[in-house]
Amino acid sequence: MKRNLERGMTLVELMAVIIILGIMLTVIAKNIFGQADNAKARTNILRLEKIKGALELYRTEFGRYPGQLGDLIRPSADIQQSGKLFMKYAEESELKDVWEHDLLYKNENDGRSFSLTSLGADGAPGGTDANQDVTLRP
Repeated sequence: MKRNLERGMTLVELMAVIIILGIMLTVIAKNIFGQADNAKARTNILRLEKIKGALELYRTEFGRYPGQLGDLIRPSADIQQSGKLFMKYAEESELKDVWEHDLLYKNENDGRSFSLTSLGADGAPGGTDANQDVTLRP
């Protein structure tokens, strides 16, 4: 004689499945969001390279790097007095990193050099991965 066994999952089995699925989703989500942060950090480096190129064009035109980043979008008093034609080398929105933090620019050696820095996603010095500082120089 066959015994009629009830089919289905017990509450303990159901809870185990839910916990396993939760762990799997957490690991997958962490990896996906981590890749998004890394992609944004790479995009930020491209933005810094673009501004570096604008700084190089400015130097080619005026013989020195600008005193501040704002000089890439509007002429300084010196440039206005010189009478040289000024063109916009960047858009104002490009003077921030991809996380909307101001880029740090330092004119060095009397306009012969510069440093251009993004403080990363956290906007604070130091850090790793997407929070890592990136500095470009000529």
